[in-house]
Amino acid sequence: MNATVSVVMATYNHARFVAQTIESVLSQRGVDVEFLIGDDGSTDGTREVVTAFNDPRIAFFPNAVNRGAALAINELIARARGEFVAIINSDDYWIDDEKLVREAAILREDPRLAACFSRPVFVDKDGRTIEGAALSFGSVFHQGNRSQGRWLRHFFDTGNCLCHPTVLIRRSCYDDVGRYDTRLAQLPDLDMWIRLVKRYPIRVEERATIAFRIRPGESASSQTAANSIRTINEHFLIASRFFEGVERDVFLDGFGDVLVHPELPRAEHIAIEQALQYFRFNDQGLMNAYRLIGISEMQRLLGSASHRAVLAADYAIDDRWFHTRLGEIDVLRPWLMAAAGDLFRRGWNTWLPKLDRAMRGRGK
Repeated sequence: MNATVSVVMATYNHARFVAQTIESVLSQRGVDVEFLIGDDGSTDGTREVVTAFNDPRIAFFPNAVNRGAALAINELIARARGEFVAIINSDDYWIDDEKLVREAAILREDPRLAACFSRPVFVDKDGRTIEGAALSFGSVFHQGNRSQGRWLRHFFDTGNCLCHPTVLIRRSCYDDVGRYDTRLAQLPDLDMWIRLVKRYPIRVEERATIAFRIRPGESASSQTAANSIRTINEHFLIASRFFEGVERDVFLDGFGDVLVHPELPRAEHIAIEQALQYFRFNDQGLMNAYRLIGISEMQRLLGSASHRAVLAADYAIDDRWFHTRLGEIDVLRPWLMAAAGDLFRRGWNTWLPKLDRAMRGRGK
């Protein structure tokens, strides 16, 4: 019996690319495809390109207003009827016409697995290949397989490394862990993978299945100033609830080598060890953000009599330790660095008069 896959695609102003994307989905072999497309307020002819396809497998749901890809995807997932769900971006295209049938077989063979991922190749807006070595993130998706705990550790220390438009996921998993957080614009996929591996193992295939289009300054993931700032802030929000719902064994599997008391004798020890993770070095350039979360967690734990007793007895952590940490975390420095960068971008002659007026209390 063929697997039924609901392919979900949100479109927005991709008239130039979307036909190739649609063709790559409709060419999939060996599975029954339900292709759900939701247009998110396009104004460039994308809708006309989509509606030109006369295929009964396509269900098209246009929206007049641009509301964000995550919301559009969530609505399509709610409509999905397939055993599995695949996500694809409307400017990318699959390069393997057996991607879905092969990955569906993997998930059917191992009912424990929640999802299967693979690798991308990179192309520019004209479809020309871009070598991964030429991109700062060119090898980030070259991942092996890990246990649930080790995936959590990798996400915590290093960040996202799974290519969203390669995922094939059991539809039932969205019922278990929820759909994408529409409050996040840059990292809703990372947030989803963290929630997913807290409960399920996943699989990563080494083969490339998708052409991932790189369009600097044009795509939603481009490293603009606003996107970079938003990414840091979203990392902070995701990290602040990172350990919620993590089972003891999964936490120990992922972080056991960096725990002070890896035996975790009491629930208080688990909460303390999780708070201490925010004070470790990570590779994401987010140390101040992580430490702020750690400070907040430690303030909460020191306010609990049972946790305070364990902190003092087993970790030598008390109010004095907390005072010291508060003196080490400089939340003002990133702001000053950003302000210095603004000086150079805008020019001293336009910025300093505004500063002078503000200092004199004359308004902006």
